[in-house]
Amino acid sequence: MSVSRIRMRSVGPCCRILAAVSCLSFAACYRSPVSKTAVLEKSPAAFVVREFAVPVLMYHRVTHLSDSEHRSPLARDLTVSPEDFEEQVRYLHQNGFSLLSVYDVQEALLNRSPLPERAVAITMDDGYRDNFENAYPILKRYGASATIFLVKNTVGSYKHLTWPQILAMRPNGVRYGSHSVSHPDLPKLDDRRLAYELEESKAFLEKGLGEAVTALAYPAGRFDDRVVEAVRRSGYLTGWKKGGGPVRPDSDPLRLPRVRVRGGTSFDEFARKVWSGVWTMRMRDSRVVRSKRSGDTVRVSS
Repeated sequence: MSVSRIRMRSVGPCCRILAAVSCLSFAACYRSPVSKTAVLEKSPAAFVVREFAVPVLMYHRVTHLSDSEHRSPLARDLTVSPEDFEEQVRYLHQNGFSLLSVYDVQEALLNRSPLPERAVAITMDDGYRDNFENAYPILKRYGASATIFLVKNTVGSYKHLTWPQILAMRPNGVRYGSHSVSHPDLPKLDDRRLAYELEESKAFLEKGLGEAVTALAYPAGRFDDRVVEAVRRSGYLTGWKKGGGPVRPDSDPLRLPRVRVRGGTSFDEFARKVWSGVWTMRMRDSRVVRSKRSGDTVRVSS
């Protein structure tokens, strides 16, 4: 998606005042149970803003678990059913969210360019084959972009994506990032092994994709300052962790937050997660409003 073609939103004083007033009504909607088919504040245009706040959703598997898998708390936590996933993507589509890749967010963050006010990015970790079999048809149906973080050693292995599947999804908005060579606990590695995990996975994906791979998801969300510096030296521009709120313009590019979507995430929880970016921006606009005439700062309680 090219955000440069989207109309830039006016963010003058009048708009800020309107945002402050609308914040109260939005808060009521945000706190209350959300209809699965409701269309909230649907707008005809995708306005863009420089002070964006984008929730980056973190998934793993999209499938039905076998009986044995269902007995595993970890498998249940990592797995969203295809029905729930479609319900979630449909909700985003109906409510006018722009569905981005992490490279759209990366470009905006590094170049200080705008993003849609109402935006979400979808990511999937580990490169499970069900991402192609179950998630991809849903993403394609709704014209949704996504990013899959691949582990080099599992590409082509049992229950994981093959290269033909990886390449087949590219024309329809699916991008790829690195998730290391073997999914180790990066802070526990010595410097040599750490560099290998980061550099070899990057080179492997770039050779297969024929394009630069500059986004990394930390395996299990584990990193420290030494790992971050190694990621920088290896040529990555963004590093994605787990946990945290929306990505903001002042977020650290190598410590970027993601919002977990678990197997047990209810629909109301999901709605609160995806609206958190809009909520964050409106809360910010409600705190400080500049007077059009004098330029004085007016504080507005929220």
